[in-house]
Amino acid sequence: MSNSRCGFISIIGRPNAGKSTLLNLLVGEKISIISPKVQTTRREIRGIVEYNNSQLIFIDTPGICKPTTHLEKQLLSNFKKSYKSSDIILLLIDCLDKNVESDLKFLQHKKQIQSNFIVAINKIDLMRDKRQLLPIIDRLKEYDFIEQIFLISSVTGDGIKLMKSYLSEKVPEGPWLYFDNHNNTDLDINTRLSEITREKIYNNLNKELPYNIYVTTDRLHVTDKKFKILQTIVVMKDSQKGIVLGHKGDMIQQIKRETVNDIRNIFNKTVELNITVKVKQKWTEKKEQLINAGII
Repeated sequence: MSNSRCGFISIIGRPNAGKSTLLNLLVGEKISIISPKVQTTRREIRGIVEYNNSQLIFIDTPGICKPTTHLEKQLLSNFKKSYKSSDIILLLIDCLDKNVESDLKFLQHKKQIQSNFIVAINKIDLMRDKRQLLPIIDRLKEYDFIEQIFLISSVTGDGIKLMKSYLSEKVPEGPWLYFDNHNNTDLDINTRLSEITREKIYNNLNKELPYNIYVTTDRLHVTDKKFKILQTIVVMKDSQKGIVLGHKGDMIQQIKRETVNDIRNIFNKTVELNITVKVKQKWTEKKEQLINAGII
């Protein structure tokens, strides 16, 4: 492809800045799960966008946090690997968040950052008086490593076209890396299905359930019209298993219904889903289980 461009763009930011919502909007399909629970994203999730003869490979990363647990330390390691290998870093800021300064200080002290750096101020649709954005913009302009600032909404799409146009001109010249026009991500199908179920668990058990849970898709049979899926939900304690199952199994049935509905809408197939719940104590401290969970 003559005069083509291709590059990696890491979307970074604090938990719940809207990174996953932005990635899904950019690719035009749900590939990254969305939850009000912070640190939902655990792995590199790549979304592939073709724009103006450029292939933009967006990477959704775990949110910036101070790690305290073994799991959070691994998530931070995943985050660092993502932004170090990117051509462009896109810092996403929630315009209603009061912690903008801590984001910038965190990044300014990372001397190993060699990538182009831009900022997108997100959720502008929620700010009634847009003049309140001016102090944030002025503060951002004090950092000389920020090359461009965009005002966007990952819900309404405001500012997205302008940002994609800019990125399509900034990624390096070179051949495209992906050529499957029917696939907007490099995530395998089993992982995508597991992530959909994990999203439903988080959204239904946001307050009751800690992070110590993961989902595997153990078997998948695909026909032209149907997915037949067998999944396992792994928790750390018997009490957590009881929470996932719910009273007389009502919670697991709710999770299944929502998962089936999402899979049906995304892949346009009928779905037969069976889910079991297993207890694996202290799985976050075991490398094999972290691999199974897709965290390393």
